[in-house]
Amino acid sequence: MTFRISVDSGGTFTDGILIDGKGEVLSAKAHTTPQDLTVGTINCLSKLAALAGMPLERLLSQAGSIVHGTTLATNIVATRTGAKLGFITTKGYRDRMTFLQVAKGEMRGDLKESQSEMFDFRMEYPKPLTPRHLMTEVEERLDYTGRVLTPLNEQDVRRAVEYLKKQGVQAIAVGLLFSYIDPRHERRIGEIIKDEYPEAYVSLSSTVLPVWGEVGRWSTTMFSAYVAPKVIDYVSRINRLLGDKGFKGELVFMQSNGGVATTEVVCENPATLLVSGPAAGPSMSLAVAGDGNAPNIVSMDMGGTSFDVGVVADGQINVIQRKIIDGQKYCLPSVDVSVIGAGGGSIAWIDPSGRLQVGPQSAGASPGPACYGTGGQEATVTDADVVLGYIDPDYFLGGETKLHKDLSAKAIREKIADPLGLTEAKAAAAIYDVINAKMAGMIDLVFHRRGYDPREFVLCAAGGASPVHCARIMQELRIKHLMVPKVAPVYCAFGMMYADLKHNYTRSFLCETAKVSLEQLNAIFGEMEREAAATLRREGIAEKDILIAKSMDMRYYGQVREQTAAMPDGAVTAAALQATVERFHERHRKVIGYSDSKYPTEIVRLHLAGIAKVTPPELKTIARGGADASKAVKGQRKAFFGEFDGFVEAKIYEGDRLLTDNVVEGPCIIEERMTTLVVPPGLKLRVDAYGNYTTIM
Repeated sequence: MTFRISVDSGGTFTDGILIDGKGEVLSAKAHTTPQDLTVGTINCLSKLAALAGMPLERLLSQAGSIVHGTTLATNIVATRTGAKLGFITTKGYRDRMTFLQVAKGEMRGDLKESQSEMFDFRMEYPKPLTPRHLMTEVEERLDYTGRVLTPLNEQDVRRAVEYLKKQGVQAIAVGLLFSYIDPRHERRIGEIIKDEYPEAYVSLSSTVLPVWGEVGRWSTTMFSAYVAPKVIDYVSRINRLLGDKGFKGELVFMQSNGGVATTEVVCENPATLLVSGPAAGPSMSLAVAGDGNAPNIVSMDMGGTSFDVGVVADGQINVIQRKIIDGQKYCLPSVDVSVIGAGGGSIAWIDPSGRLQVGPQSAGASPGPACYGTGGQEATVTDADVVLGYIDPDYFLGGETKLHKDLSAKAIREKIADPLGLTEAKAAAAIYDVINAKMAGMIDLVFHRRGYDPREFVLCAAGGASPVHCARIMQELRIKHLMVPKVAPVYCAFGMMYADLKHNYTRSFLCETAKVSLEQLNAIFGEMEREAAATLRREGIAEKDILIAKSMDMRYYGQVREQTAAMPDGAVTAAALQATVERFHERHRKVIGYSDSKYPTEIVRLHLAGIAKVTPPELKTIARGGADASKAVKGQRKAFFGEFDGFVEAKIYEGDRLLTDNVVEGPCIIEERMTTLVVPPGLKLRVDAYGNYTTIM
């Protein structure tokens, strides 16, 4: 029997999924080990093996593939623990990367708490990934057409490399002006670095992101070099470790673009992992809710440290070309997912004005919430959920981890309740309400930014903590339909099973659409297509299985912001170009609110994706029953519900005993092995054929 496995290493937990040839699904969680992520990954795999009733070595020997997602690259940037980085650029331009790259309101990306921060003079100025003294210059210059104005001074390059070597840098990013047009100078610098300092990792902007706009190109290249040594070390170690334990299948990694790549390709450009953590979420929501013919889905993924929101409109996963990370531009394609600091480990605190706040600070995996009993002293969201009776301390992770309710109560009493003059229960309820309002506000902001009406969407709740909170968020946003997948606690790990092999390529191409040369367009797309096909062939994909998807960034003449329009398959003809322009008008109308088919347009960039489709897993359905779910009741527990302004007896259902078509009505709690679904009064849920929970109107 051949197994399919996925492992998602997050900030607090490492999630694992195992699917056998019959569609049976096993899932496991292990604590993430920040000091060495391989430990948490192997622990998770060991738990999967134990659930399958076999040694780890036997499981791995029968595994055809492992899809691995990791927040390693993200954490490296967040904690500023990357490589000591050197930078080589065109003479006169080394200070460009020390300037503010984005508007102040964008500096923290999705993590900003409010728009008022753009007026906060105390906000810390974003620091570049490397200090100014490690940014060096070399004499060379091209013009905007690629014509050489000043030849490359190789002596300058050798002096710069010698200096950076003496400074002990571990990686060097190279970013020259207009190198996206002619990369010869950058490539020669790369050759000299390898001759003079072969120990250093080298990242060239003309390879990482060959597009116009030096700031985005250089910043992305610096990200790639900054995370490269640790990412490559981890990828190599986990690959070797799995091999030593009998794994002979294919190991692939989740990328920011929502696709996967082999270890060899990932090591060539480690920046593709930088925001890959939540990238599988929208794919999973489409796979789960899409089966119910729901083309409009908003996925919420609440884990231990973060809250991720992804929107799927009209059945399409949106991929964006720019994100802001720690005040720096990241311009590789990434799935459009917004993130804030809100999770089970989010810490509750009282601000100087006496108001209760929750997050973005998190207790993380270590020391964790107070109830873990591992040294945490702060009151967290998980502690509040325990005090409110939503989480059974004796059944956390199916009983694998015992929680300490007394420690939760103590932390909430000392940190929140006593200072605010509240009871422990009221303080816990306030923490619950604040974090729910914060997450609902984030989703509402995501809708408003994109011009969507939440009433037209299904809320798909995922992550180990989401099911405790999702019903209240649904009510606050007035969303009518809720779906909680059976695999919610390991949502992204499961979503990785649906990820295709995918590689993106981009070229700058600024031209009025009416004056474009079809021959030139086809030549550029042909170059990218050959590159994509070569990469996929290296990953073992046959020519017949390679799919090509093309698109263009376009804008109305005179605009500075563009929209991406998909192109028809095949060669670029006059008819194909006209169809693309019409798609641009339609997208502009949907996103911006208006369009003008008579106004001239221009092309800004060309995009191409090389894709190899994977076969999605075939899952086993659960047994069928009627509406009566009484046989799944395992007892009762006092739980706090705002409608009653206190604790009431709530039925507790065992999720694994619920059958297809069973109906549950709140107030009640459904306990799955790795999560808890809180159903407030007045809400009815039905169980579908795969064990997912959906609302009944």
